[in-house]
Amino acid sequence: MSTASFIPQGSSSTHTTGGQSTNQDANQPQEPARVYDLYSWSNKSPSTRLVYIQNVEAANQAIAQLNTKVLGFDLEWKPNFVKGRPENPVALVQLASAELILLIHVSYMHTFPEKLRELLADESIVKAGVGIQKDCKKLYEDHGVDTRNCVDLSLLARTVDNPRWKGKYASPIGLSRLCEAYEELTLQKGKVQTSNWEQPLDLRQQQYAANDCHAGLVLYLRLVRMASAMSPVPQRVWYTFDVINGYLYQPSSGTLWHPFNPYYDPGPPPPPRPPRVNDGTGPNGTQEPFRGGRFPRRGRQRHPQARPLSPSATAFVPGAHVHTPSPSPSPVAGFAPPRPAGEMSSHSYTRSPAPRYPSSSAAPAGIPMMDVDEDGFPRMGRVPRAYQGKPRAYGDGGSGFGAHPHAGTDSGPGRGRGRGRGRGRGQPEPVVRLGYFSIVG
Repeated sequence: MSTASFIPQGSSSTHTTGGQSTNQDANQPQEPARVYDLYSWSNKSPSTRLVYIQNVEAANQAIAQLNTKVLGFDLEWKPNFVKGRPENPVALVQLASAELILLIHVSYMHTFPEKLRELLADESIVKAGVGIQKDCKKLYEDHGVDTRNCVDLSLLARTVDNPRWKGKYASPIGLSRLCEAYEELTLQKGKVQTSNWEQPLDLRQQQYAANDCHAGLVLYLRLVRMASAMSPVPQRVWYTFDVINGYLYQPSSGTLWHPFNPYYDPGPPPPPRPPRVNDGTGPNGTQEPFRGGRFPRRGRQRHPQARPLSPSATAFVPGAHVHTPSPSPSPVAGFAPPRPAGEMSSHSYTRSPAPRYPSSSAAPAGIPMMDVDEDGFPRMGRVPRAYQGKPRAYGDGGSGFGAHPHAGTDSGPGRGRGRGRGRGRGQPEPVVRLGYFSIVG
């Protein structure tokens, strides 16, 4: 068994040798994170029995055997992984006492057990859990069940142990964190937490559900002992509520309830976020920092980012600090005379004269021109093979100009667009389309 020395916070241990002092705290390695053992209801309470129920009559009989004033309470339902769909109804109700743990699978029952409905509405029995406000509301929405005398363990922990827990009073504290703080055990989480709770429960699911409700019972008993040792004793209304018709009320009253403790100290506020420094290193030299995930990967083509026009035109990008014009486009050689040296201005921003382009009569050498006829149509050196030797269209009324996609007839305004029966009939002068030109005859 190894022992470790305790050094109060704020003090440091120094060692002096030959007039030189060294700080040992800086050289010591950091203490690794503590590893907790897993919480197990069977190890915590070996005499407790676990009962898994899928029948209404069996549930009523088992609930009648409960003889306690404190219950660990929790709910489970099948998770929904499709965005936009409503949540699935409550599938499992978990109750834990010192002698019995009940896993009531209400999704397998044709009706909600009446004894369970009476038990949850009994204001003399405490139902303890973490963040059970939403659970109780959902239970009413799905099954129309009211729940009274509910205790939120995270609010109770902030009330009786304020120096340990800081932050907003209504901020939830996970059940696993509470177990680590007060029982030095941790709850096993994983895929079983998001499994299908509407199917028959396997052994892993039964152990997970039993640990959750039993840990709520154990934590409540410990925190209540801490509350009874305080002076004055905290008021129940600070962490206890009723859920009636889907609304939160103060215990045994008609006043709406919300989590509030006038003596709670949330501690200093969190440090403010550091200001955003815009040093002009954003995209295209702008002040806005680059956000690579502004658009999804699929939509980046629909929302292209602005890019510089050219390597010489970076100064024209919006947001630039200094405007330095890029050089004007150089005219074609031989068509613009060189500028005399006397016309150069001392001003840094000058406009170059418009380039002189050649006239239409001066055709540049080396560019072949297409031969045209007297009407201005280009002469075709030969008939394309696409129009040579094509068979006549099917039927006696076919146009006979071949099956090329650019070859067809326009039947005129009386026949629509040349589709359907009677294509080309009654037209003495069909019009043949050859590419982009039409020939009448």
